[in-house]
Amino acid sequence: MSRPPVPRLPSSRPLLAALAALLVAALAATGCVSMPSGGAVRSYPVTQGTAAQNQPYVQIKPPPPGANWSPSQIVQGFLTASASFGNYPQVAREYLTQAEAKVWDPSWSAVVYKSGPNVTEPTYPSTAKQSTTATVGITGTIQANLLGNGNYSVPSGASSGTSVPPFQLAKQANGQWRISYAPLELLLSSNSFGNDYQLSNLYFFDPLGKFLVPDPVYVPLPAKPTDLIDRLVSELNAPPLDWLSGGATKTAFPVKTKVSGVTLEGVTAVVSLAGAAIGKAGTDTDTMLRISAQLWSTLSDATPGGPNSPGVQSVEVVVNGKPWIPPHSQGNPVQRTARWHPASSTGTEFYYVNSAGYLTSRTGTSGKPVTMTKIGTGYSQIALSADGTYLAALRGSTLYAGLVGGPLTKRGSGFMTMSWDANDDLWGSQGTQIVMFRGTRNPRQPLAPAVPVEVVTQPSESLISSGPFTVLRVAPDGVRVAIVIGDNELTFGAISRQTQNPRITLSEVQTAANANFTALTWYDPDNVIALAEPGPSVTEYPVSGGTPAPIQAEPGMQTITAGSHGQPLIAGLGNGQMVADASLTGSWMPVNDGDTPASGQSPAYPG
Repeated sequence: MSRPPVPRLPSSRPLLAALAALLVAALAATGCVSMPSGGAVRSYPVTQGTAAQNQPYVQIKPPPPGANWSPSQIVQGFLTASASFGNYPQVAREYLTQAEAKVWDPSWSAVVYKSGPNVTEPTYPSTAKQSTTATVGITGTIQANLLGNGNYSVPSGASSGTSVPPFQLAKQANGQWRISYAPLELLLSSNSFGNDYQLSNLYFFDPLGKFLVPDPVYVPLPAKPTDLIDRLVSELNAPPLDWLSGGATKTAFPVKTKVSGVTLEGVTAVVSLAGAAIGKAGTDTDTMLRISAQLWSTLSDATPGGPNSPGVQSVEVVVNGKPWIPPHSQGNPVQRTARWHPASSTGTEFYYVNSAGYLTSRTGTSGKPVTMTKIGTGYSQIALSADGTYLAALRGSTLYAGLVGGPLTKRGSGFMTMSWDANDDLWGSQGTQIVMFRGTRNPRQPLAPAVPVEVVTQPSESLISSGPFTVLRVAPDGVRVAIVIGDNELTFGAISRQTQNPRITLSEVQTAANANFTALTWYDPDNVIALAEPGPSVTEYPVSGGTPAPIQAEPGMQTITAGSHGQPLIAGLGNGQMVADASLTGSWMPVNDGDTPASGQSPAYPG
């Protein structure tokens, strides 16, 4: 049985932060979470958050509809029941007519309210006392939409109370009201969402198959652990439909693969795949290892049994009823690790320009400085390619680039920022235009001419963003990019090279602040660190849109850079000196040459 299409709420790039910041870091039973909302941080109380690992996972079974309830009471009861839909779907369907119960399936779709949802008084088609149909509306201030795949979308005018389609009700033969039409999305308060949803990462491959790329989604906490892992596996079985689509990422699952079953045997997820394509792939070790890598990384990242569950710690893949045996496993189909992982910076050395204008490298804060080549002074930014082959530098708004150790060539003017990707392509912003210089591997001309980059907000709508793009940093995976738009709005995008010119599709996660962002650096696959003025202030921002975490700042900070895991953060100061922080919670210490502060501008790790 089918139902007519449900009107969808409008979505566009907001200047407000995504509601995710309200939800990821719910602290405890009496805690609160913070939500950046175009400026000042606001707090909202919650009873238990999805990240409250020390709290028991408790669900209260909602009541079924009562006898002689009015249409408004039926809708209110339905909202209460549908908030626990992941655990008690049968209770929510008791509020629906039999026909509607067969077709109503919200999946992971939700509308989350900053205030509300509030139920209106019913209206009837006539003044007849014995009317058999009624309409009940919903009011409130919508903060965000959760799309069916678990990604956020913040509607245009997110704080203006955009409405959803009203409920339609019909009186049944027994005289009781039931809902004959319900909006397809769950309608949730922010508290309900914080209690009943959790953050998980789906993992797809970059186009070259080098790295796993995390795709953050918010999923309902289920009654059965296998419900969650079954849905996560199903999402991996096809390329993502969100900002990481359009060729930015890919899945290793062959087309037409069927997920025939998912079970949880202790801490091992047993995933059964079926079909002719996966049967053929079962003889291809590389494909199967890639499928296993996606499964292991995605499922081990989730907590399908609730916050206190040990989660999935190993994976077994069954192909057309036969367990697949990984190579060198002594016949054991259970896998506890993966060959591919999310990309992170591999740099242990950082580079800077000393007071004499020499490009200098140094391993850690205690390493001996190594003088390389003289490039001059006055550079506000330098950037090294991930493999340490190429150097780019900004003097004012003029961009220079070349081989490390060789001469730098002027590549244009009007630049505000630049960043290398994993393919040794150089990305730069000229205000309202992002351009890319493709690496050529030619020592005489290491970069091809710049090509324009289209920046869109939705793959389907192709709404073009005009910037200005003031700060830009490409992630180590070469797929994702962190971008500052108009000084105070931080967002993320995915790079697609499917067309003649590359395209960046922006995520629906944005954070607007009262301060102006001046520098960005990727800290790990899931977070970036931003430097902002006035202050200065240093903040860690999750790609998922989760709650930002402040980091202690040092007066005079102008640039910041992060290297591989275990390497210190390095910041450049306005007085030409450098400071280092060995962790996100430590103190900034001077970078010294012996007993005196080292002179160095624009410190940068490769990548």
